[in-house]
Amino acid sequence: MSSETDGSSVSLFKQLEVTRFDRALSATETLAQNRSLLTTMELERLNGILVGKPIETSAHSGTSLWRDSPVTLSLPSGRTETLSILRDPKLTAREHLHEATELAENGHAIDAAVSVYVKFVLSHVFKDANRRTAVLAAHYFLSRYGAPLSGLALHEIGLGDLREAGQIDALKETISQMAKFAAKRKKTDLT
Repeated sequence: MSSETDGSSVSLFKQLEVTRFDRALSATETLAQNRSLLTTMELERLNGILVGKPIETSAHSGTSLWRDSPVTLSLPSGRTETLSILRDPKLTAREHLHEATELAENGHAIDAAVSVYVKFVLSHVFKDANRRTAVLAAHYFLSRYGAPLSGLALHEIGLGDLREAGQIDALKETISQMAKFAAKRKKTDLT
């Protein structure tokens, strides 16, 4: 296979990934606008959209979107890390969502978004698309609880390794600044 063909397949794969992300983002925004709860079932549905395997397809084929084996990750720092099997990825996800909902309900939408994002990235509850699923969960909490940001902008945040000191604080600061900018822009647009 020529490198030109390789380049076009990578480009087509990226286009498909972007299209799927847009569809999942739209579904997330609908959940937030309707003030529906983000449950593990909804999270699984969003992950299924991202990876092109709807829940129904997964259920009929006997495969699960949830991670059920150890996984080795390549981190942005270049290091690799092996994550052990989760005791129950759905329960882990439910705990993350519950904690974020509690934070958001108490007026801390940005803390909720950062918390759910970090926890989903670090726990890696799905077999694939964990970071993108984490972005969708963070976007949901920001949108539903009054700090709406562009989901695409959240997706484009350049991250380091969240396991390194200071990275989570840097992420929170970045999202806080983005929220301030979005609120200021919205206020300007209304006047």
